[in-house]
Amino acid sequence: MVQRTPKRFLFRLFALAIVNSSVILGCAGVIERSVPLPARHALVMDQLVIHSDFNLPQHHRLLEDLRALRATLQAKLGLQSSDEPIHVYLFETESRFNAFSARHYPEFPTRRAFFVKNDTSLAVYAHWGDRVAEDLRHEVAHGYLHSVLPAIPLWLDEGLAEYFETPRGDAGLNRPHVALLNAQAASGAWLPDLPRLEHLSTAAEMTQTDYAESWAWIHLLLETIPQRRELLQNYLRSMKTSQIQACRRRTGGKVGQAPRRNVDLKGLALFMLGASPIFPPRHFEKQNGPGSYTEQLDAQLLPRLAQGLVERRQG
Repeated sequence: MVQRTPKRFLFRLFALAIVNSSVILGCAGVIERSVPLPARHALVMDQLVIHSDFNLPQHHRLLEDLRALRATLQAKLGLQSSDEPIHVYLFETESRFNAFSARHYPEFPTRRAFFVKNDTSLAVYAHWGDRVAEDLRHEVAHGYLHSVLPAIPLWLDEGLAEYFETPRGDAGLNRPHVALLNAQAASGAWLPDLPRLEHLSTAAEMTQTDYAESWAWIHLLLETIPQRRELLQNYLRSMKTSQIQACRRRTGGKVGQAPRRNVDLKGLALFMLGASPIFPPRHFEKQNGPGSYTEQLDAQLLPRLAQGLVERRQG
């Protein structure tokens, strides 16, 4: 198995405009508006605004995939789309991207792409490298999610992005994650623990195994039986409702953009623990067909996830 190097981090920046808005201060550092960003070319593709210093065809296959991802995510998760722009800044060379990152985000490890949000904007930064398709699917998925669910829990945010970074037609199957989890489980180094994931609050706390397990739970919910997908959709709807209600309380009944911070929500693990008919304690069923767990995944991975829930239910 090829081990991934650190590549992407969700930077949750809460920015504050200072004086003439020429400077934005955030937890990641100082961003000067005068710093050049890719701006020679711009393409507007529904919610996406693509900025680059090199020419990109308007109907580039990758850009069309990113546009289509919006509808795919909406259909899979049962969410309404947003019209909030997501700005995607594409650097032609890795060296220029690294220089930009080092200047403005010096405390962060080396990465190929990242997503940044603040109180007024959503943005993706990436360089046009060999894995740009995977990187952009992941980061743009963050953008789509945060445009409708600003307070999404970290593990769920990353698990969904890891699911949607896979190419169309793969049914969200992230093969490196499967290999990693099976190897870790076989050596006794990993046991699934969704409640633990739900307590993670920063990307620095997440290991590669945490990203893999987050993906595995999402794939379990979206790609096995319809009832599990509905459970996830219901949880996301309840999250959205909770955020709207919290916003109403804080604004005296006027609803604007939901606040970009966490609110107290019932954990998805609790939703799943109460769903005995679709998370049976024994004989965890397998699905047939292309992209299914029976064909693609180690037969032990699903039972491991199920057993983790069973133990929580019995505990």
